Formats: sequence, C-alpha cells, structure tokens
Amino acid sequence: MMRRMSYTVRRTTAEEWQAFRDLRLEALLDSPTNYGRTHEQDSAVPDEEWQERARTNSASDSQAFHVAVDDATGKLVGMWGVMPHFHRDGVHIVLGVYVRPEARGTDVARRLNQACIDFARTTDAKELVLLVRDDNDRGRRFYEREGFELTGGSEPHNLDPTHDLLEMRYPAFR
Repeated sequence: MMRRMSYTVRRTTAEEWQAFRDLRLEALLDSPTNYGRTHEQDSAVPDEEWQERARTNSASDSQAFHVAVDDATGKLVGMWGVMPHFHRDGVHIVLGVYVRPEARGTDVARRLNQACIDFARTTDAKELVLLVRDDNDRGRRFYEREGFELTGGSEPHNLDPTHDLLEMRYPAFR
C-alpha cells in the first residue's frame, strides 16, 4: 500500500543549513540547466557561507526561502526562494526553485510558490518576477497556471548563452 504523503511548507530555519545545502546541491545535479550556478561552484562554498545564507533566509525582512518538509520523515523535499532583484529596485525575484522527484505531482510546488508570493507581499516590492529557461516548458506552464505571464523580456543564460532566460511577471502581485 502506498503511503499518502503530507507536507508542511514553512520558512527555512538557520539550524537546518546542512539539509538546505544538501537539497540545493541535489537540485544542481538533478536540473543543472535551471540554475545560474553549477554544482561544482556551490560545492566549493564554505560551511560558514551556507550558515550565513541560512541565517539571512530565515530572518530577513526582504528575502526568504521556504521549504516543504515530508511530515512522515522530516526530510526537506522542496525549496523556493524570493529576494530583491539583483539589478532592479522595487522588484523581487523568485529563484532557487526545486522539488524532489518523490514530491513532484503533489501540491508542494504550488504551496511553495504561494508562500514566496505571500512573503514578497510583506515587503515594499512593487513587482514580482522570475526567470525561466527558454527550453523549460514544464516550468513555464506551471508558472502560467499559477498566474505568471511572459513579459517579453529575456537575457542570455549565464552558464549557457545558447539559451535565454525568459522573464515572467506576476500581475496579481499588487
């Protein structure tokens, strides 16, 4: 008999920096083309920096990572982040999105996405955007179902300039 999985979605804590790091490294192996950094780059990040990232993401008023936790095992099965855009004032960006294979097809992605939207609404951001790789049709369709729309903007993928990152905006944000 298959176990019915249930998950808790919450903001990550500073204390779980190792589990968060491990999930991030797994994401980079599972879907290496969907991120702006490589597994090799993030594997070289010192523990102290992971700890600082975890402290910031758990306590900041302007950025956060949310995780989905398998209620039966306590294992992190997904992550979703939101923070101020790197180059545009008043804009927040969704990033660091990953759901482990065993939690795909559940409501985990939708719930993590909503948690980040809800958090971003507590900031002074005027707009919420994300970038999705031009060949990530599944991701783009998910975001469209969640209310994001293509803006027509794009930029070359920093790890593979033969592909673009397409900008999507959440018009229902404000």
